Amino acid sequence: MTTPKPEIGKILTEAYEYWMKTLPFQFLFCVIYFAITLFAGSYAFRYYGLFEEVQKFQGLIYTDGKAFFNRYGELMQTDNAILFLQVMIVVKAVIFPLNIGFLKIYRKLDLGEKPETSDLFAGFQGSYFFVFVTYSLAWSLVNNFLSVFTLLWIPMALFVPALIFFKGFNYFQSFKISVQTFQKNFVLLFIAMIVSILFSYSGFIMFFFGIFITFPFWNAMIYVLYKHLIGDFEE
Repeated sequence: MTTPKPEIGKILTEAYEYWMKTLPFQFLFCVIYFAITLFAGSYAFRYYGLFEEVQKFQGLIYTDGKAFFNRYGELMQTDNAILFLQVMIVVKAVIFPLNIGFLKIYRKLDLGEKPETSDLFAGFQGSYFFVFVTYSLAWSLVNNFLSVFTLLWIPMALFVPALIFFKGFNYFQSFKISVQTFQKNFVLLFIAMIVSILFSYSGFIMFFFGIFITFPFWNAMIYVLYKHLIGDFEE
């Protein structure tokens, strides 16, 4: 059953309210996400010899910033750098199921149930882990090929994880419905996506620490959009 199309103001307000109600979960998400990303990234950066290479010209950052970034850009085009970036794609894919937990948390709020910490790890349970890791890898692969169309590709695939989680659809069914929803609500989804990105990264301006609270905001936005534009849950 599809609910009436809401105004963008209502979407933003509801997403903000869900986010505010779950701040402890937002913080826990960010601690886990950044801890794994930074640890794995630092290890891989050293493993592929990139750290040692940067040390050779790091002094340029103080004398010739342009030269430093030119050298760094050249370094990131090497085979080892490409391997490093591929490792990071896999790392982020392994972490991706953490986002799915918010879908369960927000749904429990709607049902009047109290979310628990374990709900944040719903995407890691059973076959979900492999399903969502595979989705994240495929998404990253396609996104790399369609990088110039990222602003279109992201909203087109926006509801795939939610449809898989709530409806149990496969990738192709979920993508088809997600694209159909995108076609019917292009302006709404585009505005919501831009606001989500701006809000999620706004934490950087709060002495960086704010990112530990604002970063997962897009999950609240996705849930609210799904709730209003698709609104079909498997209880």
